[in-house]
Amino acid sequence: MTTVTAYQTPQQYLDATEQTLERKEVENNLILGLCHGFADKAKPQPNCFFISAVEDGAIRATSIKTWTKAIVSGFAEDTRHLKPLADYYLNEGIDLQGVFGESPYAAAFSAYYGKKTMEERGLLVHRLVSVNDLPLAPGHFETAGYRDMDTLIQWTLDFEAEAEVHPKHSAALAKAATEAKLIAGSIYKWTDKGEMVSLAAIVRKTRNTGVVGLVYTPPERRGKGYATSCVQLLSARMLQSGLKSCALFTDKANPTSNHIYRKIGYEPLTEFLDVDFSGA
Repeated sequence: MTTVTAYQTPQQYLDATEQTLERKEVENNLILGLCHGFADKAKPQPNCFFISAVEDGAIRATSIKTWTKAIVSGFAEDTRHLKPLADYYLNEGIDLQGVFGESPYAAAFSAYYGKKTMEERGLLVHRLVSVNDLPLAPGHFETAGYRDMDTLIQWTLDFEAEAEVHPKHSAALAKAATEAKLIAGSIYKWTDKGEMVSLAAIVRKTRNTGVVGLVYTPPERRGKGYATSCVQLLSARMLQSGLKSCALFTDKANPTSNHIYRKIGYEPLTEFLDVDFSGA
């Protein structure tokens, strides 16, 4: 019989699930990164939920909700273990705007949750363990600073609009997220002739992996290899820091970005599904 265990704090959840999640550390980088990202993991977090489906003493599937969507993961080929998780959200009256996770688990959860799907997008998770030596674009790789704040906020909003991220950050939330990255020293830029022309960020870390995101070059600056060089050197820096691998998400339907990352050394690992519910 499968039962659902609910955890009161991120730390309780990590204590119970981290060892299982780390069996697929890259695939579970979002769950791990979000849980470790709380300022105080020992306190309950408002409007956040942490649950697992347990059978015969083992975690078969798990989910967290820290914003508007459920993030799900499974550890068995049988996706029936997603049903108790979907039922938990339904029975507790927790309204979800979507679900995100490896394709078979996200699709199963979506079906069990029963809301009409408004949109779904296929993503690829890529892993890199060594960086290919590619010619660099003109310019320099640098850590972004507070003098770049206004541009970074605008480019974050532009990136989300172009990538069709849902839900999108408001300008205020984009500002707060940018400030946090600047404080952490996790946002980087490529400059050419003294002008910022591309950016990339370390959006989260797990025990052994750094995750690259927010890769953006304004349309008028594209085609010169700026983003490729920025991600190449950022990936190399993370490996040099002691991390064993790097990871990133791409749109499965975007052959250009997938080809670029493949040149750097990223290899597709698994497919994800990002589902938006209509609310109907």
